[in-house]
Amino acid sequence: MPSEPRLQQITIYDDGASPALDAAGVGDYLAATTGCRRVAVRGSLLAADAGALPDLARRLARLKVRDPASPPAEAEPAPAEVAFERRRLENEDRGPFGVLYDGLGLQALLGELLPPDQRRLDHVHIAFTNRTIGTWDHDDLRYHLRTIILGLPALTSTTGLVEAPAKPREFYLARQRLSLTTRPELAHALLMEQFRDQVLDHDDPRLTEIAKGYAMQAIVYQLTGEPFCPDPDCRLYNAHWQRELLRAQLGGPPEYCPRHQAVLDALRGGR
Repeated sequence: MPSEPRLQQITIYDDGASPALDAAGVGDYLAATTGCRRVAVRGSLLAADAGALPDLARRLARLKVRDPASPPAEAEPAPAEVAFERRRLENEDRGPFGVLYDGLGLQALLGELLPPDQRRLDHVHIAFTNRTIGTWDHDDLRYHLRTIILGLPALTSTTGLVEAPAKPREFYLARQRLSLTTRPELAHALLMEQFRDQVLDHDDPRLTEIAKGYAMQAIVYQLTGEPFCPDPDCRLYNAHWQRELLRAQLGGPPEYCPRHQAVLDALRGGR
C-alpha cells in the first residue's frame, strides 16, 4: 500500500440514478474526507449528441444479459432492443432499471467515453447508474448482481444497492406468504414497513449516505490497488447482505477501520 497516496481530482457522474441520491452531497463528503480540492459533479457519461445515439444504443443493447445462466456473449440485438435503449437515453428515466447488463462491458463502454487526458490514477471517476449490473461467476456459472464494480470508472448501481445484497430470510418468507393474498404493490409496501430497519428500498432517504461509502471504496481502491476491507464496521467492507450494508455504511462512528483511516489521514496530509 502506498505510504503517501495522491489524489488530484474526483469526478462524479450521475445519470439520474435515483431522486433520493444527492450527488452533490456525495461530492462534498468526498472533498471533506479526502482533502481533494477538485471535486466535480456532472451528468451521465452516456449523454450524447443525436448523431451518436444510434451507435450508443446498439452497444448498450449488446450488453443486455438475456440468460443469467449463460456466459457473457455480446449478441447482435434486435431492432426493438436498440429502440428501447435509445428511448432510455433520450428520456433519462430516473426509475429503477430492471434490465440486467454485463457490468464489466458497461464499465468498459463508459471508460471509452472518459476524456483521454483524464484517464489517470490520480483522477478518480465515479459513475452512479440506475441500471442493474452483474458479473459472470466462473465458479457457479451464472451472473450475480453487483452493487459496485471498481476500476476506471468505478460503477455503482443504485438499483444494485437495493437488489444485490441478500435480505433477511424472514423477508422472503413473508413475501411468499403475502403473495398469496395481497396485490404486489401493497405487499411491497407492507414488507418495507415491517423490515425498514433491515433493508434498503428504492428511493430510500438513506441512499445518499450509503453512496458516500461506496464512492470511498472507489477512491481507496484506485489509490492503493486493494479492494474492500475485511472489517464489517468499515465503510469499505464488501457487504453481501443488506444487514451488512447498513451496518458498514450507517453504523459509525468511527466510519473507517484504523488501517484505512490512516490512509485517509495520509491523503489529507499530502494536500
